[in-house]
Parts: sequence; C-alpha cells; structure tokens
Amino acid sequence: MKILLLGLGRANTPLAEYLTEKNHIVYYYEEHSDFIPRRAQDLINQHRIIPYKDEQCDIVVSSPGFSEDNRFIKALKAKKFDIIDEIEFTYNLLNKPTVIAVTGTNGKSTTVTLISHILKSAGINNFLGGNIAPGRPFSHSLFEPPYKYYCLEVSSFQLTRIKKFKPHIAVITNITDDHLNWHHNLDEYINAKFRILMNQNPDDFAVLNYDDKRVREFASRSRSNTVFFGTNAHNGIWFHTSFYHQEEKLFSVKDLPLKGKHNLMNIAAAIAVTRILDIPVGRIETALKTFKSLPHRLEEIGVIDGVRYINNSMCTNEAAAIASFNAIPGNKIVIVGGKHKGSRGKEYLKLLVENAKACIILGENADFIKEFFESQKYKNFRIAHSMKNAVELARTFAAKDDTILLNPGYASFDYFKDFEERGEAFKNAVQGN
Repeated sequence: MKILLLGLGRANTPLAEYLTEKNHIVYYYEEHSDFIPRRAQDLINQHRIIPYKDEQCDIVVSSPGFSEDNRFIKALKAKKFDIIDEIEFTYNLLNKPTVIAVTGTNGKSTTVTLISHILKSAGINNFLGGNIAPGRPFSHSLFEPPYKYYCLEVSSFQLTRIKKFKPHIAVITNITDDHLNWHHNLDEYINAKFRILMNQNPDDFAVLNYDDKRVREFASRSRSNTVFFGTNAHNGIWFHTSFYHQEEKLFSVKDLPLKGKHNLMNIAAAIAVTRILDIPVGRIETALKTFKSLPHRLEEIGVIDGVRYINNSMCTNEAAAIASFNAIPGNKIVIVGGKHKGSRGKEYLKLLVENAKACIILGENADFIKEFFESQKYKNFRIAHSMKNAVELARTFAAKDDTILLNPGYASFDYFKDFEERGEAFKNAVQGN
C-alpha cells in the first residue's frame, strides 16, 4: 500500500515508523521542516520515507495542522485523494477497538486523564493519548499490546476527517468560540464536534454537558444512549456540595484536589463515564483524591517570598481564561496575551479590568490589549518583551499572599512553539533559570 503522510509531527511520526516496518511505501509532505522530530528525520535520512512528488497514493493521512483551506489539501482533493486523520487510520488498523473519546473546547485533557486514572486505579488497563499534550498520539498504541479501553482526547480538526471512527463512549465537555482561524465559522466548528457521535449506535453512549445548550441539543440528534452531567443534570451526574447520580448521593466535593467549577464539571463527566463502565463509587472517589493536575493547567509552581505562582499556559481561549481566573482566590497579577484564534477575548479582558490587581501583557496582540485597557481607564498594566521580563514586572506589583498567574487567554504561536514551551518558559523565569 502507498501512503502519503501530511506533516511529520507527533502523530504521524509513529505512523511512519510502523508503516515502514510493515513494508508499506510511505511518502511525506512537510511545510515546516524546522519542526520535524529527530525520529522522523532519521527515517528521511535512511530513505525509509520518501518526499512526495506527484505519486498516486492509496490513502492520505493528514496532521491537524493542515486546514481545509490549505493549498496542498485542495490540490489533493481535486485529484480525488481520500484524506483522513491519524485517529481514523489508527482506529482502522487496530480493528475497531473500544474507544472512550473526549472532545470539547475546554477540559478535554483533564477529563480524559481523569477517566484513564480512575480505570487504572480500578485495575483496568487502558491507553491514554490522542490530542492530549503532553502525551502520546493514538498511533503510538500500534507498538503496544492491546488494551481493554483506549481513552482518547480528540480535537475538532481530527474529527473533521473521520469516516468510521466510533467511540463506545463519547464525551463532549462544552463548546465555546475557538479555532475560528481553522474553521470557517462557529457552525462549522460545532458540527465538527458533533461528528464524534455520528457513527454511534444504540449500544453506545453520549456523555453530554447539560449546562451547555449547544451540547445538550446534540442529544436529539444522537442515536446512542444519552447520559448528562452538570450542575443542573438531575437526570444524570450533577453536583452542588456533593456529587449525585440522579437522587443518589455519591461523595463530597470538598476533599478533591481539583478546584474550580470548571474542574467539577470535568470530574462529573469522568464519573458519568466510569459509572457507565460499572466502576464502584468507592473506587472512583479514591482515585479522584489521588489525582494530580496536568502540567500547564492551573499547575502550582510554588510560593516564593509569600507570592504564589501558577502556570496555566494551556489556557488558550476566552472561556478557559475566565473559568481559570475565577477558580483562583485572592489578589491576582495576571500575565495575559498571545495570538488570536478568531475570538478577540474582550469578555476576559473586561474581567481583568474589573478584578485583576495588575496585568502584564506578553504577546503578538499586546497593542490590542493595551488599547482595550486604556479604553477602560485601566492603568495597572505593563508590556513585557519576554517571559522573564513578564515575571520581573509582575513581581513589582505583588505583595505577600498575592498570586502571579500565567493565564494568557490566547494561543502561544507568536513567541513560542506551543503552550508547553510557553509554560516551561514561565516556570524557568519563576525559578530564576
């Protein structure tokens, strides 16, 4: 079989390794040669994968970085090439494994990791991966023995190119404006998320956020069993001071390590999934109490001279920024800014004007944020030229018991390779490295 890989990033590189081991002919096309991983470069140097010229291929596997507007994608479609995503290709190679898939604008990574952690704590072997970062792409599982469950984070980009991919349990955490630089409009983005349900049947489950009107309405279009979660989901998993399954009290929220309403929503979704799988309530509670937050997601860096430092670099859109800001008590000095993904984020900026002790602007959109702050008569801000400088400026505003919070609200692709690099830069600056 002849296969063309578009992009040699974290997902397609394991595919390239696997396919060449199976003696398939593998072509590649890469528009960002500076980002080719060493493993992929070795395959190129060994001539195990071949630069694409104009060969006829059986399948094209595209990385999420190639949007539908990409000129090369359009050229391939004009030639009637079949273009799919790595999750679709891997799913077919594994012969339709039992998948638990999580999508949504925010909370995907935390929710899918919670599910995997609960299953592991209950002694159930499962693969955790997909779009989650840091983490392993789905294709990495091709090199490993079969798992009972495959817990996957999937993005709207990936879902756009699925055909047969069918999760046994599909979770949609929420939908807010995001990635409108990739999708043409909000409706297209919403429809991409719905595709996670499109191949399900009455033996499958859709776990949906009842509090989110856009997500709740998917229930009427789904062929699978609907299980709701949320603060008002009294026919599913809901919470106040405790979690409940319908009218049955499960356990209190107070001793759980994850804080903030948005994290309680993530936990509720994870409870819904693991109850579908008949995990005992006691095991779920025990697992949740041992869960540690993921890197770059309200990650506690430490306290220095009485000032608390929190790394929330993963916060790349307005809804996540607002939820995270509200989850942290006390006075906050916020490092904000980055690259727009369609939304300008004015509601988040308004929240900062009204509630942040001070703001340090770092990002491509610094002039836009500066002009907004000035239009609101907000004066407690400075513009930084590097992450180290941002932390230095934040410290000039901080007093004992304050929090310096990296809560950008925008993408990282202006000054950084990704949100992980941005978060590491913040941690290094805090620690004086």
